Amino acid sequence: MEEPSLLLSLLPLLLTTLVCFFFAIPISRRKGKGVGFAAWCLIPFLTPFILLRLASLTDKSVLDRLAALEGRTS
Repeated sequence: MEEPSLLLSLLPLLLTTLVCFFFAIPISRRKGKGVGFAAWCLIPFLTPFILLRLASLTDKSVLDRLAALEGRTS
């Protein structure tokens, strides 16, 4: 039996990484980060760590409302 090619062996990992990247784009925009931050998800073994970091960030809208509240009380 013949060994599969390297590209065919890595195809599931690459497809999963690509799906996670497309999942990270709206999250990074909501958090106030750019698409460049979500592009770090394209590095296969960093993907879970970048997604965890994105999920742990505070939303941009919450930060803007907090800044407005601090501006009113000062």
